[in-house]
Amino acid sequence: MDQNDLRLIEAGFPCHQVGAETRRERDTGKAPPTHRLHVWWARRPLTPSRAAILASLLPADADPEAFVKELGIRVLLADVLGVDWVFGEEKLRERVVTTHEGRSLDVDEVVLRALMQERATRQENRHHIDSILSKDETLKDHPALIAWLQETLEIPTVQIGDRLIVREAMGDPAWAKEKMALTKHHKVRFAGDPYHYPRAFSLPTQPVSRENAKVILDPTAGGGSIPFEALRLGHRVIVNELNPVASVILKATLDYPARYGLDLREDIQRYADSLLRQTESSLQRFFGLGQRPQDVGQPIPSSLSRLSEDEAALLRQEDIVDYLYCRQVTCPHCGGQAPLLNSLWLSKEGEQWVVEVQPQADKTVRFEPYVLGSNGRKPDARTLDAGTVSRGVGQCVHCHQAIAGDEIKRQARGESELGRWQDALYCVVGIRLEPKLDKHGEVQRFASGARKGEIKTRKVRYFRAPNATDQQALTAAAAELEARRFDFEMKGLVPNEESPPPCKQSQLHQYGFLTWAELFTPRQLLGHLTVMEALSDAKPRILAELGEARGRAVVTYLQFAIDKFVDYNSKQTRWDFTRNAIRGSFSRHDYSIKWSFGEMVAAGPSSGFRWGISQIIDSYGAIAALLAERHARGLQEGEIITLQGSGAQLQQVADATVDLIVMDPPYYDNVPYAKLADFYYVWQKRSLGDLYPDWFDQPLTNKADEAIADASVAGSAAAAKSRYETLMQGIFAECRRVLKPDGLLTLMFTHKGADAWETLTNALIEAGWDITACMPVESESSHSTHQMNLAAAASTIFIACRPAERSARQPSSWAPEVRGGLETAVREGLTEFARLNLNPVDRMIA
Repeated sequence: MDQNDLRLIEAGFPCHQVGAETRRERDTGKAPPTHRLHVWWARRPLTPSRAAILASLLPADADPEAFVKELGIRVLLADVLGVDWVFGEEKLRERVVTTHEGRSLDVDEVVLRALMQERATRQENRHHIDSILSKDETLKDHPALIAWLQETLEIPTVQIGDRLIVREAMGDPAWAKEKMALTKHHKVRFAGDPYHYPRAFSLPTQPVSRENAKVILDPTAGGGSIPFEALRLGHRVIVNELNPVASVILKATLDYPARYGLDLREDIQRYADSLLRQTESSLQRFFGLGQRPQDVGQPIPSSLSRLSEDEAALLRQEDIVDYLYCRQVTCPHCGGQAPLLNSLWLSKEGEQWVVEVQPQADKTVRFEPYVLGSNGRKPDARTLDAGTVSRGVGQCVHCHQAIAGDEIKRQARGESELGRWQDALYCVVGIRLEPKLDKHGEVQRFASGARKGEIKTRKVRYFRAPNATDQQALTAAAAELEARRFDFEMKGLVPNEESPPPCKQSQLHQYGFLTWAELFTPRQLLGHLTVMEALSDAKPRILAELGEARGRAVVTYLQFAIDKFVDYNSKQTRWDFTRNAIRGSFSRHDYSIKWSFGEMVAAGPSSGFRWGISQIIDSYGAIAALLAERHARGLQEGEIITLQGSGAQLQQVADATVDLIVMDPPYYDNVPYAKLADFYYVWQKRSLGDLYPDWFDQPLTNKADEAIADASVAGSAAAAKSRYETLMQGIFAECRRVLKPDGLLTLMFTHKGADAWETLTNALIEAGWDITACMPVESESSHSTHQMNLAAAASTIFIACRPAERSARQPSSWAPEVRGGLETAVREGLTEFARLNLNPVDRMIA
């Protein structure tokens, strides 16, 4: 290796800052728009993706602070008579004026108020510091306290009209996290914004010139975080992905926003509105919408009597948001109805609601949702948490005997003499509107603007038992599906392909779900087929009016809206009583059985399809905004190349033509991408198959060439490990072929298992690579359900590789020290990564 060509990633970069900002990106609950556009599993955050690219391109002697600032981790500081004031509010950042002389901020009323608030914040923080020191004086020399005290210096007084000099500096997310951890440890509440800058990925990026652009390849691109950041930085990108669902996501994430910009959003919205009008009119009658709250047992506020009849009528209609179902079997001991609920909670957010299962004399059951504590009812929390099913074993609410898991499965498959289990509607989630009242009890109205004179309202969410109207709507939907099923079948719209057979990730067949269509209730399926039919009918018109290329983009995003609806409207969803919302079908990376699930309405103001459209419109607009600079420059032929196929066969890429390869290899046995993607593939191929030739020509996704360690495909754990190593070796060998002699291969890998690391590093060695650097970056969400009790790690290891100098020899003949050096590098990296998993306060003390 030429020491003059050493890169920053090989010399060491500020990984603690990258890790801190990554955790912020993960944990804020405000994921980047690329992540909201469409589900893809184990998608990389944007911050470490950009860090991997920049650190792999910059020379080893690059300024670390400039590197961090280029990630978007940068703050603005105003000089207030010698005292630094770091400000992050958007309204203040917008007031900064940039000239050839530099940056400045004129003090107006807004700036003056912000400075007064900053003084109050600093005073409060000084009080917190004094409180901490009063309990432990030994902390007075602690670096964290000293640094925090420096931030609380008194702000001098300025006047309106004064001009403050502004400069840009590196942000310090690592310190922000330590500060929050410190205050939490000492039970004080930190005042102000600890970061003082927007999330790094959201800041504008200035692309490099075309003359300085590099060719960057991601051979296993997945959800596209790495190429997205490469594109924002101005480089030419080549993306490859075996899975067609991911390939379409890549087109929608990279190509279309960069090519068409924000203008395409209007086209998507226009055709989406047309689909909504068409589908909602035909589906409206299959939902019990428009019922009056008083007719479903909800109180009517007396304030309605003060409104006109027309105004009161609007508030007397119920808005149904969701329906909740549970599996219900027949008890083999007493013959009674036995609903299987893994929790009796309905809501823990705000007003607490639970559902009571009431056994009836005729062995049926009734469901009664109620507010916890009302009428003196307050059951034990353990009872509410336990529900009526645990670890696959049910409990009858009539005779209280256990119902064996095998019997539940037999009824699920229709093999029991007691019949088949049912999907029992046990709760309706509704919203009613109430007028807002002022302190005198009078109805509030808008005083100005377009809504002047209209009443102000508030939404009240409630849970109620299903009634005859709700049951009749369900029956009507089932009858309509049967009446139209043949027509849907003839149009090829029904996903009758086989669902995943029994394996580690799927319980579907054990419970009788043999096809994808069976993952939906009749009404859910009717709704999805209706919108799919509408899109199929509209597609020729869209392509004709917009042209094939632009029309293909619009149809793709409309299908993504359907995918959103399908994702949150299946028997694989679950009700999250901590958030009062349905969680999507992939809140876990598998097809585990869901004892209770949710259904979205398919018509009305809370329509699931309407929500899906809004999600896509919002995501596309935000993605296009992040790519605005790249779009403004224009997209030339070959600046984005999307390949679909195995990463071991990149025939379209010539030898030694790629400057940099950055990849996030498949996570060994953590994520069965192809099995999960089939959930969307069976819908996408029906609307997108003809728009992306050769991508959707198989019944299901390609699992034979997928580089994961899946024992159900390979036959055993040992065979799966060997297969993963062989497939990854093929990908790494192809990477070596297309990389320029002075190029670099950078991997980001996350896994706790020794087998995963062994197979990955063996594949690198056998493919002819030397590891030149190995370092950890904290990357995963602290709240991720996929990290809890699974073989997943909280940190990502960045691995830099170069073609081995012994390239003329066969890898198998390499000296043992080569393999030993590799193992040492990985071991040292893993040791460091374990250290980074310590609590931030513990690290400060250490």
